[in-house]
Amino acid sequence: MQPTMRWYQTLAWSYFIRQAAAILGLLAIILWVAYREAERGASSTAQASLSAGGYVLERAFEQQGRSMDAGLEVFTQYSGNVALIEHALETGALTSLTDTLVENLPRLGAEIALVVAPDGQVLACTAKGPRPALPEVGILQMALAPEEAAAAGHPGPFYRGFLRVDWGDHPGVYHAVARPLSSPAGRSLGAMLVGVPVDDRAAVDLRRLAIAGPQRGDPTAHLALLSQFRAQGSTFQEAEAVNRLLAREPAFLAVRGQVLDGQRSTVLPFRVEGRNYLGMITPLHGVNALDLEMADVLMMPVDPLLAPFRNLQKAILAVGVAGLSVALALSLRSARKVTAPLKALVSAAQALAEGDPPESLGIDPTPDEVGVLTRTFKSMLAELKAKDQLLALLDTTRRGTGGPGPIRFGAAFDPAAVAPRVEPADERTRRLGAAPPDEEEAGLPEALREGAIFAARYRVDGLLGRGGMGVVLKVRDLQLDEDVALKVVRAGLAANPAFLDQLKQEIRLARKITHRYVLRTHDFGESDGIPYVTMEYLKGTTLRSLLDGRGRLPLALVLRIARQVAEGLEAAHAVGVVHRDIKPANVLFDVRGDAKIMDFGLAAPVAAVIAGEAGILVGSPRYMSPEQIRGERVDARTDLYALGVMLFELCSGLAPFDSPRINDLLTLHLEAPVPSLAEAAPDMPPDLSVLVHRLLEKRQADRCQSATEVAEILKLLATGGGTSRLG
Repeated sequence: MQPTMRWYQTLAWSYFIRQAAAILGLLAIILWVAYREAERGASSTAQASLSAGGYVLERAFEQQGRSMDAGLEVFTQYSGNVALIEHALETGALTSLTDTLVENLPRLGAEIALVVAPDGQVLACTAKGPRPALPEVGILQMALAPEEAAAAGHPGPFYRGFLRVDWGDHPGVYHAVARPLSSPAGRSLGAMLVGVPVDDRAAVDLRRLAIAGPQRGDPTAHLALLSQFRAQGSTFQEAEAVNRLLAREPAFLAVRGQVLDGQRSTVLPFRVEGRNYLGMITPLHGVNALDLEMADVLMMPVDPLLAPFRNLQKAILAVGVAGLSVALALSLRSARKVTAPLKALVSAAQALAEGDPPESLGIDPTPDEVGVLTRTFKSMLAELKAKDQLLALLDTTRRGTGGPGPIRFGAAFDPAAVAPRVEPADERTRRLGAAPPDEEEAGLPEALREGAIFAARYRVDGLLGRGGMGVVLKVRDLQLDEDVALKVVRAGLAANPAFLDQLKQEIRLARKITHRYVLRTHDFGESDGIPYVTMEYLKGTTLRSLLDGRGRLPLALVLRIARQVAEGLEAAHAVGVVHRDIKPANVLFDVRGDAKIMDFGLAAPVAAVIAGEAGILVGSPRYMSPEQIRGERVDARTDLYALGVMLFELCSGLAPFDSPRINDLLTLHLEAPVPSLAEAAPDMPPDLSVLVHRLLEKRQADRCQSATEVAEILKLLATGGGTSRLG
């Protein structure tokens, strides 16, 4: 007995309640957007003032630098000061020089001054405490080497920038200028630097210049001077308030990057000391400014700017509340409309659970979530039906009542599947498989006979078949206690170092493929001079055997098989492996009816061995792409061409290109127009015909570009959906 649901527990009302909540949320978003637009208007109003203020601040720093340089120039040109510096250099008597610097600080317009000898030794400094070593200050280094500075784009004669003072009684960041010192005779005496601190007092003075109008009253504009995004000086009562804001706000990290690139920020919101501000961060310019991340933050209060927009918000709120009742009524109707197809899906799911899958859902998929669910359910139904149909065909094939076609085993038993076909340029055809007696011994070596232990690990249980590369054995891996297929390379190929090198390389790549639709390649080894490859052992039926005697397959099976092959190719291409020989004989079905692609990594080594033989082609001519025939570079789209040939054959029972003469067949691949699947199999969907036509394009660039794309299209076709990708 189904439990009784209360009215508010039904899907329709649950959907309605959620939709109502969404509408309320939407109203909140509208109000928020209105507020943001109000902020945007305030931001545009503030931007002009902030931009102008930033420009004034930049000019103010330049003017301050010129002012300090004027005092420095007068000091360094006075002969008595030059003589004093020269005397200090010669005698080491530095006290008088230090006293002179301290006495002249007011005239220099500075709060720190220091003189550096040509060798970089600090001769005198006005800062109290131990005399520092030469600081890493760009402007001092430029003043000591003016020629190098000029070559670097700083012509002098003075150099303006910033430095951090970590010694003395007034540590901090300073705005400074430096000049070279020289005697009347032109001898270098070193350099001299003067500077003023970047502190609260500087912030107050600079704000007065940057913001027009009175500064009294509350709220008021504020200025903070930054180094490495920490306030060195500000007009706020609590300087740490700015530091806390910059440290905890992730949005400022991007702004910091802009400042490092020398760009002014956009208008940003700030909340400092309980008030909201709009501000702009502007990088400061000068030597070492980038290293110290020097910037200024000019802030204007928000409340006076937002006042005109408050009434607009109130009007929006009133209109939103009035329209909410209408919107909620419509949402209930919409909820009931959505639940109708869901009820149909529930009924179909219950029927499926009882073992009676419905023939059709009777629901047209919509472009919303319900449509996605509908398409997914249809896909599942199509998959289950196709699987049941395929398993029935496979069972018929195994029992021998569905036409010819023996049971095949994993690891490519079929000799035609094992070995790529080798076609001479004339009309003769020779294969790497089924070697004649004079090329391949009729018997197996003792180490490979049934019951023998090969490579101290594999017990030979029997011969699965012979192929172009050699023999395929069923063996028992005694270390892992499982059956595997062991492919032994025949002597003719084993004696070719180029073949073995290429085979090892391809096996290394093929081992990386782990996918449910790919037969697993385990390892490459060599024992007693016999090279071998181990692979997953799987007893099953090949697609070739399934096709023999039937001609074509039903659409549902075609789409399922092609989609699984495409997904297997997608996994292989993702690790850089191209199969080069996709064909029905290399597709094996397991007991669950899932397709598995065989022989990854085995076509390329053979191609490499005979690449130098004139007129020789490697592959299966019926499925060979134009670029393979021409001996050009192959890629993932080469496998997609072969998949297109196979799709055409599965749909129509005919090969798109066929001829008893090999040369004629290859010419058809190269030159013949792509045949129409719609004409060969009129009952197939038009979109499938378009897909096959794209896969069979002569030029790789004109085909589908990935197996992923093909798999997605096949999934859509399996549910009866069209796709815009086939335009």
